[in-house]
Amino acid sequence: MMWFLYELALVLGFLAYLPKALWRRRLPHRGWAMRLGRYPAEVRARLAGRPALWLHAVSVGEVLAAAPLVQALGQAYPQAPIALSTVTAGGYAVAAKQYGASAGVAPLYFPLDLRGCVARALETIRPRILLLMESELWPMAILLTKARGVPIAVVNGRISPRAHRRYRCMKRWMAGTLGAVDRFLMQSDEDARRLRELGVEPGRILVVGSLKWDASLGVRPSPQALRETAARLGLDGYETLIVAGSTHRGEEAPLLEAAQRLREAGRPVRLILAPRHLERLDEVEALVRQQGFSSARLSQPAGAPPWQVGLVDAFGQLPQYYALASVAFVGGSLIPHGGQNPLEPASQGKPVLFGPSMHNFADITRQLLAHRAARQLRGAEELAPALLELLERPADARAMGERALQLTERSQGATQRTLEALKPLL
Repeated sequence: MMWFLYELALVLGFLAYLPKALWRRRLPHRGWAMRLGRYPAEVRARLAGRPALWLHAVSVGEVLAAAPLVQALGQAYPQAPIALSTVTAGGYAVAAKQYGASAGVAPLYFPLDLRGCVARALETIRPRILLLMESELWPMAILLTKARGVPIAVVNGRISPRAHRRYRCMKRWMAGTLGAVDRFLMQSDEDARRLRELGVEPGRILVVGSLKWDASLGVRPSPQALRETAARLGLDGYETLIVAGSTHRGEEAPLLEAAQRLREAGRPVRLILAPRHLERLDEVEALVRQQGFSSARLSQPAGAPPWQVGLVDAFGQLPQYYALASVAFVGGSLIPHGGQNPLEPASQGKPVLFGPSMHNFADITRQLLAHRAARQLRGAEELAPALLELLERPADARAMGERALQLTERSQGATQRTLEALKPLL
């Protein structure tokens, strides 16, 4: 009865979400059959009927963070194909682009957490191990995988304060799900503490650090690539460029207002906005023009007319824009979302600003702030003053960026620690 109610709740939740998903153009997408556990011939060919290392990374950020682990697993277990699953269309697009030419990695969609969908996926993937990134605790997938005798581990694990409160309310129901996981490889001591409070035995928990530190240095563009990108965008290297990455609804307007205030203060800037969800591009572009700025979508051909606000309209482009920035702002932080990955600009050696809501990256945020490698704003009203201060003190801005890069380089090693911790399960 409990599992019937769980599946019923999932179906009803999906039906309630469907109108919003259609309106935001998140559905339908070409991978929907895979979400039902029906995988195409291309996926089956890559898996070749061999037991796979199944690594689930929900969206773009997790796919990028998983990159060093995918590489390490491929080197350590070259005979085992890797099934890299995602939930979002953006995550799948990045995975397909990154591993499309790799015969040993099969990008695919994670099945809906319904018994039939998961069972069909398991028949195709035949996992040798199931690795769940961060906080992807899908009860049905865990239950059916464990029933096959397959080891399960959470990698790059984290439990946010919000998730912790939610899990505590369903502690008795979650006990079976948590009890089926063999290893919890967590990002921080605080994440480990929250797990113990949920009843997980300390012997199954190991703090290994965040894979995002390792992944961040793997996306640094070459000098030649940067020169080509700057030329394509019409930048001569002397403009002041502010890059705001992974922004959410409610953040673009304050950023545009800050850019306008900088112009009024005699500091003309160019602003690049990278909306977290590309289906919002039309909305953001309309807002930009409403505020009186000229705009351009940055994937358009070279020779486009000059722009004041550039819009990132393709996945995988943000690192090179961060690398060109004078100052970087990390989105998802001015609204109560929890922030996006601050290591993306930090690993490019850039001064980093973000808002008050960064609990999705609490430990990384704490370390950046402790090393004076980033600055946290209390609200949108501090955006323009903080940007102006950094632009008027370029030596201080460079020093902040250098500290960010040094911290990133010193914090490597989570991939190797994760691989060592997984060996007994493999």
